[in-house]
Amino acid sequence: MTSPVLLPRIARSLAAALQHVRCERAAAVVEMALVLPLFLALAMGILVYGRYFMLAHSVQQAANDGARAAITGLDADDRRGIAIRAVDRSLAGVAGVSPDTRSVAVSETSEAITVAVAFTVPAGDFLRSAFVPSPSNIIRARATFELPEE
Repeated sequence: MTSPVLLPRIARSLAAALQHVRCERAAAVVEMALVLPLFLALAMGILVYGRYFMLAHSVQQAANDGARAAITGLDADDRRGIAIRAVDRSLAGVAGVSPDTRSVAVSETSEAITVAVAFTVPAGDFLRSAFVPSPSNIIRARATFELPEE
């Protein structure tokens, strides 16, 4: 049996242990409050910039495909139509791309043809999130191919 003298000591020890647990819990809450916004900003930055780089790569590839396909055309109008169709085919799998959000410019000299593609990110897209500073809402790319000698 425990003596009456030990009961107050045990009670004090338990109270001190509970106080220590409360302090640790409070410290964990404060640490989370400090670290969580930074972690969320980092995670959002990774997602936003990952989306931006994916779109930039897709737009560059579409410009490459358009210029590569355009060199097979017989005249300037034919090359322009072929380039636009090739760009549309290349961007068909990218979410948010439509004739309203993309523009294609085809220019040529006697030696080369250049296809420039511009894609405007739609208003509701994740890339336009205000939580993290994001790159431009217009993604531009161009590709130039030499025309075959006639």
